[in-house]
Amino acid sequence: MAHEISLKQALEKSCLMETVLRMLESYPDNIDKAQLSSIVTLTRRLAGEVYCWLLEEQSQRGDK
Repeated sequence: MAHEISLKQALEKSCLMETVLRMLESYPDNIDKAQLSSIVTLTRRLAGEVYCWLLEEQSQRGDK
């Protein structure tokens, strides 16, 4: 099965996740519920894609 994203895309997505979470950490009182919901959705999507990529990479390498 071919990777749906590349290593470069996985790296970019993980960097985006870190940036979003750092912003959330720095400005927790400036975010309303709707914005928080959007942040959670974005972070879950980014994390899920990177997680799937890592699982597939691990499987291809035969690592347990």
